[in-house]
Amino acid sequence: HATTFGGNPLACAAGLQVAKAIDEENLLENVAARGEQLRTGLEEIQKKHPTWVKDVRGWGLITGLEISNDQGVTAGEVVGAAIKEGLLL
Repeated sequence: HATTFGGNPLACAAGLQVAKAIDEENLLENVAARGEQLRTGLEEIQKKHPTWVKDVRGWGLITGLEISNDQGVTAGEVVGAAIKEGLLL
């Protein structure tokens, strides 16, 4: 089973409100648009830095870069530098 208390009236009411917001606020269309915006931006980075960025892959908002091992920098170092610049990864 998934949860002991998941079927209670409060949890059900909360779930219905979430489903209603997803539908009425066109959340899925916005997610699709932001995912395309993300992919486009990452592909531009790949074009500017083809020796650093091997690939852009994923779907929607679960999209990322594959960093080349040939440049002497790890993906962890790239993430650390991005965080220092205030980026949320």
